[in-house]
Amino acid sequence: MKRYQVAARGATDLSTYLRRYPYLARYIQQVATEVGVPQFLGQDVPGDLKKAVKVNVVYTVDDGVFIHVYTPPRGTESGYRKYVVVEPPKPPPELLRAVEEKLAAVLTERDAASSLTERREVLMRALGRVIEVVDTPVNYRDLLSGGLGKLRRIPVYSADYQNLLYHLVRDKAGLGVLEPLLKDRYIEDIYCNGVGYVFIVHKVFGPLETSLHFSTQEELDRFIIELSERVGKPVSHARPIVDATLPDGSRINIVFGSDVSLRGSSFTIRKFSKIPMSVTELISLGTMDEYVAAYLWILLLEGMSGFISGETASGKTTTLNAITAFIRPTAKIVSIEDTAEIQLPHENWLRELTRDTGSVETSVTMFDLLKAALRQRPNYIIVGEIRGAEGNVAFQAMQTGHPVLSTFHAASVERLVQRLTSPPINVPITHIDNLNFVVIQSAVYREGVLMRRVISVNEIVGYDPKAKSVIYIPIYTWDPARDRFTFRGRGTSYLLEEKIAVARGIPRREMGLIYDELNLRAKILKSLVERRVFNYYDLFRVIARVYSMVDAKAKASPKEETPYAIIKALEEALARIRRGELVK
Repeated sequence: MKRYQVAARGATDLSTYLRRYPYLARYIQQVATEVGVPQFLGQDVPGDLKKAVKVNVVYTVDDGVFIHVYTPPRGTESGYRKYVVVEPPKPPPELLRAVEEKLAAVLTERDAASSLTERREVLMRALGRVIEVVDTPVNYRDLLSGGLGKLRRIPVYSADYQNLLYHLVRDKAGLGVLEPLLKDRYIEDIYCNGVGYVFIVHKVFGPLETSLHFSTQEELDRFIIELSERVGKPVSHARPIVDATLPDGSRINIVFGSDVSLRGSSFTIRKFSKIPMSVTELISLGTMDEYVAAYLWILLLEGMSGFISGETASGKTTTLNAITAFIRPTAKIVSIEDTAEIQLPHENWLRELTRDTGSVETSVTMFDLLKAALRQRPNYIIVGEIRGAEGNVAFQAMQTGHPVLSTFHAASVERLVQRLTSPPINVPITHIDNLNFVVIQSAVYREGVLMRRVISVNEIVGYDPKAKSVIYIPIYTWDPARDRFTFRGRGTSYLLEEKIAVARGIPRREMGLIYDELNLRAKILKSLVERRVFNYYDLFRVIARVYSMVDAKAKASPKEETPYAIIKALEEALARIRRGELVK
């Protein structure tokens, strides 16, 4: 019934779109004979389509830009479903040429723009000076042959104006043919592996082959050179590999030329949302449950150091971004990254990026930034990813009382320890216990659908000199058979009992209080999920209010009564959330 309702609602919307955008009507008429009339979804793609065997849908990603995803008919399969971009048709080439020539004549060095946003503003202002929209058709070929110098403004037929505007903005102030893909919030990754089609990873439909295609190496090289210049890091044969951040925050890696890539130039884009995913969203998606999240909440509240570890594309950075909302709202945080991926809601946040100039004297590395961070008195240091010698400095920071959070490439605690204690990181194995916890995350397939799951949450206890190994406790583990998380049980958490409870002055006979607090925080998060408080910043505001309630209760109580005051404050916060008071 649910799918039928979506289709029925979409049918009305589709007729409206077909009247408004004739090129969409022409496209659907063209493909209908091959794959049938697609179902129109509007702006939202239902998650239940993940399990669909055969797909034929259209959705919109921007005004006048549509995406058609379909399963190819039998006999034409390449193993991939197709992702076709349907956008406004290109205006007549003579019109484009005329407008570009006129723009080149009116733009000067004073119109130089430092960002794509500024470039769009400059373009729109200049366009208003060089064109005039008219209601009668224009013969642009005769216009060119007659000479543009005589014309103060170029007449543009109203039917061509929107198409001209779209393609000028896309190509001159955007990232060209990639622009529709970057606007599609359902895309996770974009791959171009050389001449041929561009591929993507879709959040609902998985790997797809797009309609974007580079026919020759020269065409691809030209596009990549322009792309690298627009993001401020030009590639060349002398500098063929570039990592950069796109204007929307996505991360791009470019490899230029055939010297270092046998298939020629290539690029990979890791997309990131402007608003990070929240912990409540991760809970609703099953990445973790409310008890795992509540446990991490307590650890970050008490300044524990931890790594989010896993293989590539396992969702490490997404989880790191999500759980940083648990850090006290008043904390000073310093983040250090190669490319800007970390997004925090805290006001007192210092964001630092490395600088690669190709010169040892002028480049600024993560090692340099991490050393500088130790002098900035942060409550938390967040490192985008530890890969090299900065790992050693991170452990020195932990030893001197600076909590550190980071992502790390390792699929298990054992492999994490191996990498940390080997070159180029070289952390002494006896120092590993400065790291308090390790979250192991992975991308898994269930019923043919790709999902992210926290495989385990591990407490680092210490180093055993007899066994010459690091002792750790998997306090939470994921059960793949039931897709549920298993808690080791009360009385088993080293961090909760031996570190946090001791620091709070909770006596051994009342150790159950720390687990009661864990359960209450889990109930708070579950209630927020039930009330669909999924926006990252909305959730942070609720957590900040909970912190205020707990702090007020704790300060008004005698020191020996503080653990009980925390419990009472959390109970009150839970009741207010259930009544809808704290989530307004």
